[in-house]
Amino acid sequence: MKITLITTGSTADNGPGKIAGYLQRYNHKIEVIFYNENELKQTLSKCKNTDLIVVSANSVTNKIVSILIKHLKKLKKPIVYAGIYAVLHPEECTKEIDLVITSNPKETVLELANRLENFQKISDIPNLLFKNLKRERIYNYN
Repeated sequence: MKITLITTGSTADNGPGKIAGYLQRYNHKIEVIFYNENELKQTLSKCKNTDLIVVSANSVTNKIVSILIKHLKKLKKPIVYAGIYAVLHPEECTKEIDLVITSNPKETVLELANRLENFQKISDIPNLLFKNLKRERIYNYN
């Protein structure tokens, strides 16, 4: 599965690289994008041929991510909100997106990718908060 990790943190942030390396060990193809607001078109173009998009934000960059997510939704790809902002404010994140990682991002992204790739149920993945759109309830399986 091709997974695109988008971070709004500094290029000095080694978190995305660690997650990418971990996912590559399980035969997933990974692209890491260090996003800034001036690269919206390029980012959307890079995400067109991906299977899963993981967007990471912190408390300073969450507004930038909100705008990015609105544009990414048009691609009709699974999008997951991750990062420290998602951990600290998961309920806020579910207002923008249906899937939020609340902890253990490496393992959670791997489990999500594997299940999506095999067309399996994702609603019981630990540390993945999701909004049931039919009932507008928030579920957290920790």
